[in-house]
Amino acid sequence: MEAWVLLVVLYGILKGMRDLFKKKALEKSEVMEVLFFFSLLAFLFVSPSAGEALKLEKGYIWLIALKTFFVFSAWICGFRALTKIPVSLYGVLDLSGVLFSTFMGVGLLNESLSVNQIIGLCIVLVGLILVNYRKNESGDKAKAKYVFLAILSCVLNASSGVMDKVLMRYMESSQLQFWFMLLMLIFYGVYIVVTKTKISLKSVYKNYWILLVALTLVIGDRALFYANAAEGSSVSAMTLIKQSACFITILGGKFIFKEENILKRLLCAALILVGIFISVV
Repeated sequence: MEAWVLLVVLYGILKGMRDLFKKKALEKSEVMEVLFFFSLLAFLFVSPSAGEALKLEKGYIWLIALKTFFVFSAWICGFRALTKIPVSLYGVLDLSGVLFSTFMGVGLLNESLSVNQIIGLCIVLVGLILVNYRKNESGDKAKAKYVFLAILSCVLNASSGVMDKVLMRYMESSQLQFWFMLLMLIFYGVYIVVTKTKISLKSVYKNYWILLVALTLVIGDRALFYANAAEGSSVSAMTLIKQSACFITILGGKFIFKEENILKRLLCAALILVGIFISVV
């Protein structure tokens, strides 16, 4: 198995853990408090790379800023969705990103799909349709807005993923991560000032889940950037492998948050995993 595949699997596991940590963090702090302070902590973790990052040609920083804006918007949508829908459902909805990233990889980067990847993608699509089918489930209409936000977050993250593949052709992973976290911190700081959002330092100080979100973000993103830089890696294949994160969120939803309808989501996720396996073997 290629090393970049293992790096993406590691990213998926850490991403699933991060979604659980986000849900716990949001129980103690408001959305923007979590977003700003975990971005701050993540930036502090990558700040030792400042010297290398400052050597990057200035023209590429504008492209990183565009990528950062996609993720900035995606995180706002995703965090707001996560406050209102079960983390297990959020994790499975996040699988829709595989469709957007695959189409973008083929359409924008001229990647080709093998027969196995086409079959796997079809199986993934069936799994997504099944998990999103709910007959007369109470609260569906009330949740529709937040389901839409979760899917919009997937579209924006998929756009960022495509840009990662392009950006890693011209820079080191440490350079990309430093500028990404610095710009993210600036975006959230400006947002808080412009919208006059109140931040409670007291609640954040006691919320250690924010630290765990930051740690899993930095380690996971570094693994993903290395994978993007590896020869032979592709956006469509990496997107499929990333979906291993959903099993962490589904099981966490069951055992940590005591959520319902876990069996259905787990079966759908298992079907999606079959599609992923077919795509990468």
